[in-house]
Amino acid sequence: MERLSTAARAPRGKPFTTFGICLRRHPGMPRIAPAMKATAEKKPPRRTQEERSGAMRKRLLAATLESLAEDGYAGSTLSSIVRRAGVSRGAQVHHYPSKQALMLDASEDLLKRTYRRLGELLLSVSEEDNRLQALVDAVWEQMFATPLYRAYCELVAASQRDQELAKALSGMLQRVMALFEPAANYYFETSGTKLRPADLFLQLSCVLSGLGLQAPLLNQVVIRSQLDAWVKQTAPVLRARKGINRPPPRPAAWDRILDAKPPR
Repeated sequence: MERLSTAARAPRGKPFTTFGICLRRHPGMPRIAPAMKATAEKKPPRRTQEERSGAMRKRLLAATLESLAEDGYAGSTLSSIVRRAGVSRGAQVHHYPSKQALMLDASEDLLKRTYRRLGELLLSVSEEDNRLQALVDAVWEQMFATPLYRAYCELVAASQRDQELAKALSGMLQRVMALFEPAANYYFETSGTKLRPADLFLQLSCVLSGLGLQAPLLNQVVIRSQLDAWVKQTAPVLRARKGINRPPPRPAAWDRILDAKPPR
């Protein structure tokens, strides 16, 4: 061992002997790292083709919704969407050969975003003292007063001249209602009226849709007064159920409804 430690202190470039073997350490020769460090770090597994395709579609759909909100339907050309998404034109053509195909899938993506956001908002106000007021405020601020709603308005306007897009949006609206109805009836209850909570929230969605469409022309005081007026008129017959602070039971047809595609 003494011989080894002495040899280990030999000057660089000079030969030294250990275990009877003559070794020469050359200047610039890399030191041998410990075994643990020598093990190369494992690279993350490569994504499958399906995963890469899914990621590409997400980029294109997100860029489409952003473009609709900022540039309108007419200004959302395939070229501008491709630039915004940062992908090649070939990738876009592979996944969406036409603008109509891209817009149809964008409407489906908007459906899924809308439903997930609704669920999050319903849960977020579960502890509020005035849950109805809190929900109306949250839905307005986080859904209808957003770029996503402007994108939806652009799609609705375009659907007046595009029968296939109109059919897709109509199906989308029906599916959102089918998903939201049981949730509304789960969190809220009515009294003194034959209307269900879902009926009153459908009325609210029409009020919010109109306000959202005209928001650029209205000041915030007018919008706030209309939101408060709806709550004041509805509060006597609609109230939050007590003790409900968990998500509603998952509907048996949840996946089928949410993932369903309209006939093309």
